[in-house]
Amino acid sequence: MTPRALSTLPAALALLVAACAPAPSAGERADAVSSAIVKGTESDAAQDATVLVMHYDALAQGGGAASGCTGSLLTPRLVLTARHCVAITDPGAACSSEGKPIAGGVVERDREASAIYVFAGRERPDFISGTARPVRGKEILSTGASTLCDNDIALVLLERAIEGAKIAPVRLDAKPEKGEIVTVVGWGIADDVPSPPTRRQRTGVEVLDVGPATELGPKEFRLGEATCQGDSGGPAIAASGAVLGALSRGGNGSGNTGADGCLGGTNIYTSTAGHADLIRRAYEKAGQEPWLEGEPNPLLAKQGEACEADAECRSDVCDAERKTCAEECSAAACASGFACVEEGARKLCVPSAEDESAGCGVGPSRASGAPVLALAALVTLLARARRKRSS
Repeated sequence: MTPRALSTLPAALALLVAACAPAPSAGERADAVSSAIVKGTESDAAQDATVLVMHYDALAQGGGAASGCTGSLLTPRLVLTARHCVAITDPGAACSSEGKPIAGGVVERDREASAIYVFAGRERPDFISGTARPVRGKEILSTGASTLCDNDIALVLLERAIEGAKIAPVRLDAKPEKGEIVTVVGWGIADDVPSPPTRRQRTGVEVLDVGPATELGPKEFRLGEATCQGDSGGPAIAASGAVLGALSRGGNGSGNTGADGCLGGTNIYTSTAGHADLIRRAYEKAGQEPWLEGEPNPLLAKQGEACEADAECRSDVCDAERKTCAEECSAAACASGFACVEEGARKLCVPSAEDESAGCGVGPSRASGAPVLALAALVTLLARARRKRSS
C-alpha cells in the first residue's frame, strides 16, 4: 500500500485493528480462533521481534475489511503467525486429540499476500495520520491443510526486509514441556484497555498440556490465562528466548465479550517443532539460515569476519586489535589454525603464525630459505651449461 493509500484508510481501521475478529457475541463459541494479553505489562525492547500483523482489503464488500493479529519476525523478511490471520476460515474450531476437527475450523482459502501488512515497533501505529509505514506481504506459506486443527500456523514472506529488524530464534527440535514457563507477547485487547497503545507481555505463564490431549492435537499445546482477541499468531517464548508456537485459539467458555471472555481461560498454540519442515522451507525462501534455539544469531558476523564491537559477532567477542570476530579460549582450546593469546583482559583465539604465513606468496616463508637457495643454484648451473653449448 502506498503512503497515499494509507493516509486515506477509514477511521474505523484504528478500532478494528485491535482485534483479530469482532468481539464474540454471547452465543458465539468460547474457542473462537481469535484470542489477547490480559493482566500483562508493557513489552520491552528485548521483544521487538514481535510485530503487528494486519489484513486490510479496501475492495471488500461493505466498504473495506480489516483485522489485526500478532506475529514473530524469524528473519527481517519472514513473519510467523497463525493461519487464520492470513486466511478465510471459520470463526471457531473444536479439535480432537488426533488433530481432527470436531466442529468448525474449516480453511476456505488464503488471502492475497499483498493484503497483509506488518508493522514493527512497540507503539501502536497511527493509522489516521498516514504516518504508519508497514511492509507488505509477498507470499503466504502454510501446510495447505483444509482445517485449522493442528495446522493453524503460517509464515508471511515480505516484499522487502524490515529496516533495523530484531529477529527471534525458534525451537524446532522438541515440543514444549508440560510445566515449562513461558512469556507471551501480543497486540490484542487487555483487561484495562481495549486497544493498548503499546505492545503487551505477560511473564510466568505455564504450559498446562502438550498434545495429544483433550481438545489438543499432537502439534498443539495449551497455556493458562494470558491472551485475548488480537494476540492470535503471537508467540509463546521460552526462557531461552526461542519462539515455541503461534497462538491459535482460546477463551474461558463464558461467552462474554472482550477481556471478560478471556480472564481465567486457557489458550491453545500451534507448535513450531510440529511444523519444522515448513519453517525450514520458509527460511530458505527468505534466504537466511535458521536461527535455532541455543545457537548464535545468523545475522551476526562469524569468526574472522570484520567487526567494530562485541555485539556485532556471533561469539560476542570482537578482537579490538585485528577488528575481527574471535572466540575466547579461557575455558576451551582453539580450533586448528588458531593460537590462544592474551588480548588485554581476555584470552582470544587468533590465527597462528604458521597459518598467517601459509600460501603461495611471492617472497619466501620463514622456513623456506634452504629450498629457495638450492633452486637458485640449480638455475645458475643450467644457465652456464647453455652458454658452453652455444660457444
